[in-house]
Amino acid sequence: MKPASMVPLVIPIVLSHVAIGCEAPPDAPPVPQFQIEDSAGVVIVENPRPEAGSRLGWRVGAEPTLSIGTVEGSEDFQLHRVDDALLLPDGRIVVANAGSYQLLVFDPTGDFLEAWGQRGQGPGDFGGVGGAWGSDGLVTNLFWIERWPGDSLAVCHSTGQTINNVFSVWDIRGRHGRTINLHRGGDLRKCRDVLSDGTIVASRRFDDRPSPLPEKGINRSSLDFFVLAGDGSPLGELGRHPGAEIFWYFESHFGDGTGMGLYEPPFQRTLRWAAWGEFAVVAPTDRYELRAYRRDGSLARIVRRENDVPDPTVADLDDYRAANPPEGDWAANPDLLKRNNATYDAFPLPESFPAFSALEVDALGYLWVREYNLPATRPAPLWTVFDPEGRVQGFVETPEGLVIYEIGEDYIVGKVEDELGVEYVQLWGLERPVG
Repeated sequence: MKPASMVPLVIPIVLSHVAIGCEAPPDAPPVPQFQIEDSAGVVIVENPRPEAGSRLGWRVGAEPTLSIGTVEGSEDFQLHRVDDALLLPDGRIVVANAGSYQLLVFDPTGDFLEAWGQRGQGPGDFGGVGGAWGSDGLVTNLFWIERWPGDSLAVCHSTGQTINNVFSVWDIRGRHGRTINLHRGGDLRKCRDVLSDGTIVASRRFDDRPSPLPEKGINRSSLDFFVLAGDGSPLGELGRHPGAEIFWYFESHFGDGTGMGLYEPPFQRTLRWAAWGEFAVVAPTDRYELRAYRRDGSLARIVRRENDVPDPTVADLDDYRAANPPEGDWAANPDLLKRNNATYDAFPLPESFPAFSALEVDALGYLWVREYNLPATRPAPLWTVFDPEGRVQGFVETPEGLVIYEIGEDYIVGKVEDELGVEYVQLWGLERPVG
């Protein structure tokens, strides 16, 4: 598999070269050394990988302090297709529940208070929401909430005719303020995140294939990223970036001339983004390099970290298939099972594993980068934490199965699912010892 083409935006010319460290308590893990270079106004931070087995010292609680959701009982507690959640300053938790097309609000003890919005096409309504695969191959939460300047909330959702291109602002009492339609000039824009000053990060799919039909093999479209003002007007462009890999397989023995696509092929390389204070981070997972852009589209910072993972082997592919067997109709239907097996048999061995798998930014401006879980490795997620300047701090481990939505100063909000697929939004304590 040929790696995606990466066009460098800056030719590094080192103007300063500084190795920095700090004195730590005797029982603290070693403080990683890092190097900072200044290249034509772009700060480049080169970081080592933290020592294997080390931990930063930040700890997530052994159990959640609050869990919302139930198998039985009131429908208000039966969450369905939760896409996002966050904690308000007064302790209430707002849940983007795509199954009911509403924002559900719970008090600090987890009791249901009220629902904001409804399914529809009018002001303050939500339509067409719910996590789904997009044409760019990215699993997209079509219903997310973020903090908006002025103690308000930004909600990204969609309508029945468009996908993830409607942006609305609500106050923390549940009153709808305004709606911004990002679908302008024929562009199908998708809102992706919000910077601290209220700038909207958005993307648009770019595909230069001569035919709309996919080609056999690895397909990878590109996305143009840009930033918009709070009213949806353009501010700057962040360049074109490779999206998610999809594998398409066509074979005559399917009998009907159709093919099968793996939207999440083994060891998939994709694209991640995050709002890092005043910067927008856009980063393909092909390599451990995080590029941070200003609101005018100019490159401000490049953060790199050493990454010494081995290359995939045929045994790794075998392990992947063993750990992800066909289920449901794919296992019970002989024709579907045949298609599934033929497609996986034809899948080529990737040249490399992804360098990382997820990005999160906490309330104090620390950037969390989740390690890619190699086959037969630990189930609990492991994150490399960088300070607000991009300097590596160390590893932090989070609970197994927890999908993180928000990291506060002393808490984490996320979602877990039990063996029956029942969803729970949970609040976990986070300790950051000062040393």
